[in-house]
Amino acid sequence: MMRGSIPMLALAVLLPAAVQARPSWISGTYVYADLCTQPQTGGLAGRRITLRRSPNGDDLVFETASGTAATALRAGEVGIDDATKQVAFSVDTDSGPVRFRGTAAVDGLAGTLSDQTGEHPLNLRRVLRSRAHEACRPAQGSPGTATSH
Repeated sequence: MMRGSIPMLALAVLLPAAVQARPSWISGTYVYADLCTQPQTGGLAGRRITLRRSPNGDDLVFETASGTAATALRAGEVGIDDATKQVAFSVDTDSGPVRFRGTAAVDGLAGTLSDQTGEHPLNLRRVLRSRAHEACRPAQGSPGTATSH
């Protein structure tokens, strides 16, 4: 009985007493979107934010869809606070800079989008795959707002 416990005792001495959880997000790809298809015209509407986290750095792509085309822009500046899940980024568009500041949660991304027309609330749900083929809900306002699907 004593011989069997010696290897276990040696193993217990070599291992740390407790493993601490890392406060940072897990590496991976996080997609937040409200892309949809306008039932009347068949045109695309909405936005998609794709955040890629890796030990080598963070990358963010901001996409807007209008009509038949979607425009994807890589964020020049991305700021993420691992403790609070605050996300901030900016992209340069043809019509001027677009900035976002908000909070990521398990099920979505919520915050304020600022562009040349002012500040607008942006609430996007987290998605596992594109839903651009789904019809936009006409009674719920424009995509990207607190009332979007």
